[in-house]
Amino acid sequence: MRIILIIILTLSVHISFSQTVEDLEYELSYYKSGETWGNKKDIARKLLEIDNLNNKAINYLVEVYGRNNQRDSIVVLFDSLIKNNPNNPEPYLIRAGERNAHFAGLTFTKRINYLKKAIEIDNKNIEATYLLGQIYYELFNKEYNNNKKKVNLDYYSQNATIYFNNLISINGKYIETVKIPLIQLANYIDDDKKIIELAKKNIQSSYFPIIAFAGLPDNWKTDYSVNVITHVSDFSVTGVESAIFSINWYSRHLKALEEPVLSDSLPTKIYRFTYLRTFHNPIVIRIENDNGDISIYWKVSDGAGGYDPGKIITNKSKELTAKDWKRIEDEINSIKFWSLPTAEKELLGTDGSQWILEGKTLGKYHVVDRWCGGKISSVCKELIELTDIELKEDDVY
Repeated sequence: MRIILIIILTLSVHISFSQTVEDLEYELSYYKSGETWGNKKDIARKLLEIDNLNNKAINYLVEVYGRNNQRDSIVVLFDSLIKNNPNNPEPYLIRAGERNAHFAGLTFTKRINYLKKAIEIDNKNIEATYLLGQIYYELFNKEYNNNKKKVNLDYYSQNATIYFNNLISINGKYIETVKIPLIQLANYIDDDKKIIELAKKNIQSSYFPIIAFAGLPDNWKTDYSVNVITHVSDFSVTGVESAIFSINWYSRHLKALEEPVLSDSLPTKIYRFTYLRTFHNPIVIRIENDNGDISIYWKVSDGAGGYDPGKIITNKSKELTAKDWKRIEDEINSIKFWSLPTAEKELLGTDGSQWILEGKTLGKYHVVDRWCGGKISSVCKELIELTDIELKEDDVY
């Protein structure tokens, strides 16, 4: 009986603890009409009493102190976090993060020092290792674009290369994330062997290749003024991190819809349309030509394109004719699909929809991503018509 009571009490405490954290986090983020921003420091402190490394509480306090020019309070906050967590790299990681560093007024040098302290505690820390590579790379890029004498380029490029390679040593899957900056850095230091080695590493761990969504200029490999991690041009932000954001979003929905990765190992000719409307159910339509056998598959989940994917509520397929396939191929050719850039270099809207059209034939793969359809909308609408999906006119956007 005593054992059962202990278990019940333990569960009760755990549930109460979780609810308390969630309630406080919600209260911290929710503002009533007319309520003044920045007056919830007490709630943030309560959160830290329960969870002394609560990111939402720390970020809130840092922003409030930073906006009120109370940087000494930020120092006191992090000194306390480090003191209370002496063997945990997390306080250093939070302190060196770009957002908190901005409000705290940290220099690149200070951020680097904090991240190195995190690595002293955990020498295989992925976040610290990546951030060090990223910061050194950003310093390399900034100095290259600086009109003044470029005295530290070699130092920055070498350190960025070291930390990116360390990241790969810790976990090989990150080659996909850092391959693009490593290729550019290898070109800068004239490491032909490394360039060839990296070119052979065609690793794709998700549904889409990062390079396709990176949206970089054609000469990015040897134009060292281009920041391949976060490339800002005109009204758009592209690069590796922007690509990863989009890929993770789209992949989450495709995984929930139980879709395959369109790889070259599949002999079938395939076109796939992923339709993610912000407030409507996600849809995926895939048409396949397997040596003349034409089939179309479509799935719908009960989530929303701009939110959680949900679970599959429709999963259907049917056979089509060669005429149906030609209808799609003709439309594909009419819009010059295979030569369209993956992403448009223009400012996108906040709501609306993403239309992602993939094509795969043996030895060739291409993907085009457009906000609210754009040039690929004609093909995608043809694919919808070939299914039994019925959409209201107002729901197509």
